[in-house]
Amino acid sequence: MAGKRVVLTGASRGIGRAAALRLARAGAQVLAVARDAEALASLAFESKPLPGQVFPHSCDLTSEGEVEALAEVAARRLGGVDALVNNAGAGVFRELEKLAPGDFEATLAICLKAPFLLIRAFAPHLEASGGDVVNISSICAVTGFPGAAAYCAAKAGLEGMSRALAEELRPRGIRLSVLRPGATATGMWKDIPGEFDTGRMIPPELVAESLEFLLSQSRRVWTETMVVLPPDGRI
Repeated sequence: MAGKRVVLTGASRGIGRAAALRLARAGAQVLAVARDAEALASLAFESKPLPGQVFPHSCDLTSEGEVEALAEVAARRLGGVDALVNNAGAGVFRELEKLAPGDFEATLAICLKAPFLLIRAFAPHLEASGGDVVNISSICAVTGFPGAAAYCAAKAGLEGMSRALAEELRPRGIRLSVLRPGATATGMWKDIPGEFDTGRMIPPELVAESLEFLLSQSRRVWTETMVVLPPDGRI
C-alpha cells in the first residue's frame, strides 16, 4: 500500500474514517472526501503521525460538476489515482407509507448515482494507472429489512451496476470489486427504527482491513465480491 494514491468517499465517519486511517497507516496517500469539512479536518489532524497522508476534500458527490472537478483535483493533488473507493452512503429508513418519494430518490442519489458519476469521472485516471475500484455495498443488497426499502434498492442496484462495469472496465485494465459487509457498528443505526446490539456487529476497523486486502491483491487475481460477516454468521 505504500505510496498508493487512493480517493476515498464517505471518509468523515464510520467505515470511511477507519479506512482512511488504516490506509494512511499502511503508507497510502488518501484524498478523503465527504461533505463535513470539520470532520475531515479532524481526520487529517489525527492522521499526521502516520506514514501516509490524508488530504481532506469537501464535495457534493451527487453533483456531476463537483465530481468531475474532484477527479481533476485528485489527479493534481496525488499525481495520479491508483484506487477509487466508493464508500459514501446514507439512507432514509421508514415504512412504505411514511417514505416520501423524495427520500427514496435522495437515498439512490448518494448510494447509486454518486458511484456512477465517480467511476465515470475517474475511469481515465484509473486506466492510466491500471487501478482499482472498490464499491462498498451492504448485506442489504441481498437481504430485505422492514423500513429499508430505499437503502436495499440502492445497494442492490450498486451491485448490479458493479457487475456490469467490472466487465466493461476490465479490458481497460481497471479492476472493480464489491465489498459487502454485514451489520457494521456505525452511527447509521441511530437513524433506523428499533433497538440494535452494535456490540455483536463488525467494527468499522475490520471492514477497513478487508478493504486494504482488496487493494493490496496481486493483479493476477480478481475478487468480484468479498462478503464480511460477524463471527456468529448472523447479518
